[in-house]
Amino acid sequence: MKKFLLIAALAVFGLSTSAANLRVSRTFSEKKSNTTWILRAGANFAGISQSACDDHDTNDDYGKKTGYDVAISFQKPLSDFGMFWGMELGLGTRGYSYDESNEYASYEESILAHNVRFSPFTFGYAYSINDNMKVDAHLGGWVSYDFAGTYKWEKSYGNKTEEDDCSIGDLEDYTEIDAGVTFGVGFWYNRFNIDLSWQRGFVSMFDYECDCKMSTNNLMLRVGVAF
Repeated sequence: MKKFLLIAALAVFGLSTSAANLRVSRTFSEKKSNTTWILRAGANFAGISQSACDDHDTNDDYGKKTGYDVAISFQKPLSDFGMFWGMELGLGTRGYSYDESNEYASYEESILAHNVRFSPFTFGYAYSINDNMKVDAHLGGWVSYDFAGTYKWEKSYGNKTEEDDCSIGDLEDYTEIDAGVTFGVGFWYNRFNIDLSWQRGFVSMFDYECDCKMSTNNLMLRVGVAF
């Protein structure tokens, strides 16, 4: 009788443990399946927002420098109503083009820097149009580090032309670290995504002693796939 009770107790304990493990495993699987990983790639139209300083008192002469952006990110739902949060790690570019001219001379310069970027948080909302389509809006913060890049300039006057280029590491007062916010909207069709995002930096590209600031102002157009 005692052996029977012992065997019965062990059986009940084993079933309870198996059920508990099954619940934990099922809960983990459900939570894991709620995470959406996204790979995106596309064009980055890099520019700057400049505060008034020296003889460049407007942004009229500054243009965009075309680069790239590649990133992997994840999204996890915060509610059943479309709210989500996530993180992102990517490679991208920042920089600008500048030119001015008159009847006597012309001058052009540009910077295209390559960076690694990390977004520790992104919050957004996705609205389902139907079973296959949805749109989302998202806002996040990021930090980046420029690990390579080139500065170029060219000056023409009369029949003479001078030009040169150098690494961004050779530029005096250049700031490799940047940080800012990203706001974007996207359209989803099943697993495929088109995303338009705007990046705004808070750190000046050059650490001038004056109040002049040249901050990142990028527009990104990317396509992505969820997996």
